[in-house]
Amino acid sequence: MTTATADQVFRFGGFTLDLAMGTLRGVNEPLFLRPKAFALLSHLARNMGRVVPKSELMDVVWPGVYVTEDSLTQSVREIRKVLGDDMVRTVSKRGYMLAAEAEAAPEISTQPIVAVVRFRNESGDPADEAMVDGFAEDLINGVARFGTVTVLARNSSFSFASFGRAEWPQIRARIGADYLVEGSLRRQGENVVVAVSLVDIGTASQLWGDRFQSHGAGLFAIEREIVEQIVSRLVTRVANAGLQQAARKPETSLAAYELLLRGFAMLRDPAQTDQRAAEALFEAAVAKDPNYGLAYTYLALARSLDGEFGRASDAVLENARDLADKGLALSPDQPTGHRVQSLIRLYMRDHEAAEQHMRIALQLNPYDADSIEQMGMLLTMRGRPLEALTWLARGIRIDPLHPHWYQFDRALALYMMGEFKQAADALELATRPAPWIRTRLAACYAQMGEMEKARRQISLIEEGDPFSPLDYALRGVPFENQADAEHLAEGVRLALGETEAIPGKA
Repeated sequence: MTTATADQVFRFGGFTLDLAMGTLRGVNEPLFLRPKAFALLSHLARNMGRVVPKSELMDVVWPGVYVTEDSLTQSVREIRKVLGDDMVRTVSKRGYMLAAEAEAAPEISTQPIVAVVRFRNESGDPADEAMVDGFAEDLINGVARFGTVTVLARNSSFSFASFGRAEWPQIRARIGADYLVEGSLRRQGENVVVAVSLVDIGTASQLWGDRFQSHGAGLFAIEREIVEQIVSRLVTRVANAGLQQAARKPETSLAAYELLLRGFAMLRDPAQTDQRAAEALFEAAVAKDPNYGLAYTYLALARSLDGEFGRASDAVLENARDLADKGLALSPDQPTGHRVQSLIRLYMRDHEAAEQHMRIALQLNPYDADSIEQMGMLLTMRGRPLEALTWLARGIRIDPLHPHWYQFDRALALYMMGEFKQAADALELATRPAPWIRTRLAACYAQMGEMEKARRQISLIEEGDPFSPLDYALRGVPFENQADAEHLAEGVRLALGETEAIPGKA
């Protein structure tokens, strides 16, 4: 649970606890605790997020000495006085917990640093201040879940408000942020309008801005939906800005994070013409930082991608699984690691493990559109296309500039539901009509009775290509149930002219 430059430094809630130096610092100044209180906080920090029994705390802080629980209570009270009442939580009849999320120490020239400043309350009602601050806090917590940007804690970023350009240079000088998220919230009855901007502080330029609004009942549910959309788009914009900067540098000078960004952009390219180059970039990121968990995760993804076409060998998938395991071992709280491991397990036909990893990924980060979309794809493979379409629609809503595979996965769910026209429309959006895409499209047209279109798609699969449309339908798509594979194969057989159309199916 801890994140530290060494195992002796813990950052949480705007505080830095250095066990080797014996120091505790706030945002701008050193803080003091007496030795027993410091020892107590140290043990809670080592077990961040875990409920530590009172007996364990007393054994660690007062070893071999009989003391009453009053000594423990006094030390907890002292810590709360310094850190705030909410930082150490009492769990009735069990013990205490340091109720904070560990913050990763920012690496110079690697992950960008983002500050979400206090939003403006444009309703004019002081009673709305708590809601406005809570909204900005939700953004801080949501963006931090991605793990690909460093987000400053409230204690740092809330020392500034969204008052305009004059303060931007000061924000960078004082708290070291590369990007600033600022905005406003206006509440009128049960209606809320939120304006958000992402600013590059170095150039004092706005990279992105948008307005979101809700109407009518269910205000707080709609607020959550707005936060979900903003968070996903913010992270995408920050990553794109970082990629533009990295693109101007020679590869030999790039940090591991920037190498990762370049490779990730290649994987999301609709043309996907240089998958091996993406793999090489992830390998370079691993070589530059052998402890970079996310680099192993994306290397595993790149090596397993042929699984989408049913071509990855068992040995390739086992290697990808091992790489993904290493990525998770190095970064256990990184949701992307579980998402990639889920995909690999799906290709290995371990559907139960695939769903388990996906649900962990969504628990760690419910804002990630890729994870939401992939859950939809997984549910299609498990024979639950109606449920899948709900997830897929949500992923597309959160990320309207979604990558190409969102529509391909949606098309397969629609096909399994018998919505062949909608499925064909989604597949026609493909800018890279690969053999497997043409196979699915041919099956849709054949099921609709449009045999000329179906046969044309089959004919466009290049002669001599080892790809077999029927083998792909039966064995290349990781369906859990053979009946689903047969349903896809039925359309392919019709397109190939290997069987007569079933009455009433056209």
